Amino acid sequence: RYRNRVPTKSSNVHDAFEAAGAVLMGKTNLSDLGLVPEASSYVGGCTSTPYDLTRTAGGSSGGAAAAVADGMVAFDWGTDIGGSIRLPAAFNGVLGLRLSSEYWPIDGLFPRIPSVLTWMCSQGPLTRTIEQMRTVVDAVAPVLRRPSSCSFKARGAFVVTPDVLGGWPTFEADVSPVVRAALESDVHFNHGLPSTSRMRDVYSAIWASNLEQLLEADESLTLSQSVRDVLVAIFTRGRFGNRVFHPTTAEILALIALGRYTIYRNPEQAMRNANALRSQFAALWDLGHVIVMPVCMFPPPRIGRTNYNFNLLSCTMPGNIADATSLAVPFGTFAGNLPRALQIMGPPGSEQAVLQIGERLIEARDRTHHLRPFPPPDFTPQRRNHATPH
Repeated sequence: RYRNRVPTKSSNVHDAFEAAGAVLMGKTNLSDLGLVPEASSYVGGCTSTPYDLTRTAGGSSGGAAAAVADGMVAFDWGTDIGGSIRLPAAFNGVLGLRLSSEYWPIDGLFPRIPSVLTWMCSQGPLTRTIEQMRTVVDAVAPVLRRPSSCSFKARGAFVVTPDVLGGWPTFEADVSPVVRAALESDVHFNHGLPSTSRMRDVYSAIWASNLEQLLEADESLTLSQSVRDVLVAIFTRGRFGNRVFHPTTAEILALIALGRYTIYRNPEQAMRNANALRSQFAALWDLGHVIVMPVCMFPPPRIGRTNYNFNLLSCTMPGNIADATSLAVPFGTFAGNLPRALQIMGPPGSEQAVLQIGERLIEARDRTHHLRPFPPPDFTPQRRNHATPH
């Protein structure tokens, strides 16, 4: 769809890092339109996690997280409207920080995000250490961050246990002592938030009820043409020349359209539900508590199977509704040594407090041997055909 497009100027993120003295390497792969939690496109192919090349690196910023985990780059910078920084960080065993849109507004994304959705989308770094993350954030904060302060100081934690435990049945037992040690305070489970499945539905309603605005964000798309191209992509998988949409993106668009014309038809009600959930998160932060959740209860799916698990993003979507400052931290492994992650969620603008808690959480985590992250498998010429990492 954009094969002939040449940008006329650099993004403000690129300019900010260039001015800070960063050595900029290039663009990393992401999903078509940034819609899918799998970095698969006709431009960059399908990005794998270096832990298992049959499994996805996540998305949309999967190429970013895989490049950091693989040693190609020291850091990358992604966007997150439903988990697009935190999920790839989890699937690749690195750190990912979603900064709040209130304090770190995004400018100049392409394709353009509809105005009804921009409040859920933010940006942030992916790194291997907290020290690197602080350096990256501090380097561009004078340019990208709004000059306002946040006085949040954590005094405790609410732990949210998902209603679908998936591949992490020992979640509470693993997390409680580490969070308690990191914060040196009690851990509470009576948070009063809805179930993670319910919060996922609140998020989904916002997208589906605003389908028309989503299509209007791309001037090259019309409803009738999009319906045709989505169906062609789903049923032919790009085998007969029509590559307007990657099949994974077409599947997501079809689900959004299905929701729009069935159960999510009222955008006003969708926003009322979202605002109510935002207020519930804010009330917990007003108590001086961070919110701790898993990033995902499942290991990285096989490439091409990501859309078939409706609970994959149930723990990341609430952070976008609340505009949380959310740090994904590697935290043990699933079966097969596939990486697993925890997220620390603070109020908008609380990145310094969240990073400090993340540092203490990592120290407490590393005192428990089975929770320490494993590095990716050794690199061999058979596993990769590009240059050795440096």
